[in-house]
Amino acid sequence: MIKARKYVIITTIFIILTIPMYFGVYLEYFNIRDLNWLIIVIAVSGFFILLILDKILVIFVYNRKMIEDIGKNDVIKAFIDGNSKEIIWFYFPIIIITEELIFRYYTIGFFDYRLELEPVVAIFLSSFFFSKYHIHIWFRYKNLIFLLVNLGYPFLLGLYTGYIFLHIGIIPCILIHFFLALYAYYSIYRQYF
Repeated sequence: MIKARKYVIITTIFIILTIPMYFGVYLEYFNIRDLNWLIIVIAVSGFFILLILDKILVIFVYNRKMIEDIGKNDVIKAFIDGNSKEIIWFYFPIIIITEELIFRYYTIGFFDYRLELEPVVAIFLSSFFFSKYHIHIWFRYKNLIFLLVNLGYPFLLGLYTGYIFLHIGIIPCILIHFFLALYAYYSIYRQYF
């Protein structure tokens, strides 16, 4: 019952966040604003750097206690059980889309479009807030190393996707975030479960 309520709330938030788009709010962030070879190189290399960083974390940083705790995560449990595909292919993408809408689309959009802050400042602030959003990890797992990992990695991911967002748009950010997060969970599943 608690899980069902959790996913109803997540879906409701997702729906609410998409409503302003129908009224034209920040629609320019759906389009490619600037695309050249340098942006493509940064996009591709940043993606692979984050993949490698994730693999390093899985192999060298996570300890047995952390892995046991991570095994309680809904996505990991869905991989383990094999019968909860709706978690992986419906709810997990909704969570990723919601995070990208909040921390890239609306936050950077507000800082860039409304407050007219420098793009670097907008990306940094968005990444900072995205990192702090992951502080809930502490309350769930009470593990300092895991907390530091889940503050640092999202900050780097936020910097990267913020850059992508301002140049290529929100859709690539969602896809990148989804595949990196899915890879992270799948990598943990394959390595330890």
